[in-house]
Amino acid sequence: MSSKTELHRNYAPLLQALGLPPRSIPNDLLRQALTHKSVIADIQTTHLPHNERLEFLGDAFLKTSLSQWLYKHLPEVDEGVMTQIRAYVVSDKVFAEVARDIQLAPYIIAGRGLQQGVQQDSVLANVFEALCGAMSLSLDFRTVSRTIMGLLHKQLERAIKGEASAVKNYKALLQEFTQAQTAKSLPQYTVVDTRGPDHDRHFVIAVSLNGENLAQGEGNSKRKAEQMAAKAALKHLNALVPVQSPMSPEAQAFFEVQNHALEQPQKLYLAPSILSADFGCLKEALEDVRLGGAPWVHLDVMDGHFVPNLTLGAPVIKALRKYSQQVFDAHLMMNNPEDYLKDFAEAGCDRLTVHYEISENPRALLQKIRALDMLPGMSVKPDTDIQVLEPFLEHVSLVLVMSVEPGFGGQKFMPSALDKIRQLAAWRQERQLDFVIEVDGGIDKTTLPAVIEAGADAVVIGSSVFNTPDPVQTMRQFNKQLKALEQKHR
Repeated sequence: MSSKTELHRNYAPLLQALGLPPRSIPNDLLRQALTHKSVIADIQTTHLPHNERLEFLGDAFLKTSLSQWLYKHLPEVDEGVMTQIRAYVVSDKVFAEVARDIQLAPYIIAGRGLQQGVQQDSVLANVFEALCGAMSLSLDFRTVSRTIMGLLHKQLERAIKGEASAVKNYKALLQEFTQAQTAKSLPQYTVVDTRGPDHDRHFVIAVSLNGENLAQGEGNSKRKAEQMAAKAALKHLNALVPVQSPMSPEAQAFFEVQNHALEQPQKLYLAPSILSADFGCLKEALEDVRLGGAPWVHLDVMDGHFVPNLTLGAPVIKALRKYSQQVFDAHLMMNNPEDYLKDFAEAGCDRLTVHYEISENPRALLQKIRALDMLPGMSVKPDTDIQVLEPFLEHVSLVLVMSVEPGFGGQKFMPSALDKIRQLAAWRQERQLDFVIEVDGGIDKTTLPAVIEAGADAVVIGSSVFNTPDPVQTMRQFNKQLKALEQKHR
C-alpha cells in the first residue's frame, strides 16, 4: 500500500479494471476513496480526506444494487434465501476477493500501521466499498449498479448455485434473516459468562429475539462468541442451509454475458443508432454502446426539411462526445450541410456522411469534409439509382446504403438495398478501393446475414437494439453474429 498522495498518479488501469472509461471518476474523489481512514492516526497525513464517508455511501449502493438485481432476476426465490445470498455477497471476504481481482492493493493509501498489511481483508473491503461510493457520486445509478453487479458476478453466481463457502459474518446473516421474517425485530446479544485471565478471556454469549432465547455461543473474544451464537441461532431457525436457487432465464443471460469474453469482429462494424434510444438518457445509451462492444455510434442528424423529422444537431453531439470514446459516425439528412461542417467537426464527429441529392458539387463537399479531418461519406435515398455515386467512389471513405426511407426508425428492411450493396462491392473490388459499405434501416438478426453476404462492412441498428429489455446484451449478441458472419464471408 502506498503512503504517498501521488497527486498525478495514473488511475486509468484501475478504472479499466472496474469496467469504467478513463476520467469517469474525478482524481480527487478517487484519492479520497483510496485513502484508508487509518491515515487520521498519522500526524503528517491528518490533512488528507479519507474514505470513511465514501465507505458508508458505497455500502448502501452495494446492498441496493444487489437487492434490486435479486428482486428482478430471481422472482421465484423467497426472502429468506435472498437474504442468505445477499449476506454472503456483501461480506468482507467477498469484497476483498473482488479487490484482489482488480489489483486494488497497490493503489491504497494507508496509515503507517497498516502499510505492511497489504492484503488484510478488512482493509481491502473497506476501500472497495469507498470506491463504490465514489462511483455513486460520479455516475448515474444505472451505470453504478451495472458496474457493481459486473464486479460481483462470480461470487453472486457461486452463491445462487449453492457453491459459496460458509458465510463468515453470521451476525449479519442472522440480522438480515430476522428482519426479513419479523420486520423490525433485531437479535439481542447478552454476555452469560466470562472466565480466564484478561489476556486469555473466554466468553459465553446468548442471543435472543423478542425476549425468546435462541442459542448460545462461546469464543475467546466477544466477537467470536457472538458469531458462534448467531450461527447456532441460524441452525435453530433452520436458516443456515445451502443456498441453491432456481436460475431464471434473465439470470442465466446475465451470467452468460459476464462470464464470456466480449466477442467482436475485426472487419465488420456495429453502429447502434441512438435515434432509437431514450433521448432523456443519451449518456446512458452511450454507456450501453461501450459495454455492448459496438465500436461506432451512429448519429442521425435531421433538419425537418430534407426528411420529415427533426433530431439532434452539433451542440448535442458536442455534449455527448465527452461520454464516449467510440467512433462518432454522423449521417446528415439536411439541405445545407456545407453551412455546418465546421460545427460538426468541432463537435467531435469522426465520420460525416452527406446525401448526394442535396449538393450541386458533391466532390467539393467531400473535400471540405476531409479538410476538416473527418472521413467523408455519401448516401442516397432508396429511390435514387446507385449509379450516381460511381464518379465519387475514389473520394469517399464510406458509402451509406439506405434500406428504409430516411427520417424515422423502426421501418422494415427493403430487399432492393441488397442489389446496391452488391454493386458497390463489385466496384470496390474492380477498382481496388477501400471505402466502407454501410447499411442503415430495418436490420435485425434475420436480415443481417443477407446484408453481410452482399458485401456490407458496417451496419446501423437502432430499434432492434434500443427497443429490447437489455440493449447491452442485444449488442453483444449482434457482435457474436457478426463475428460468425465475418469468419464465413471475409
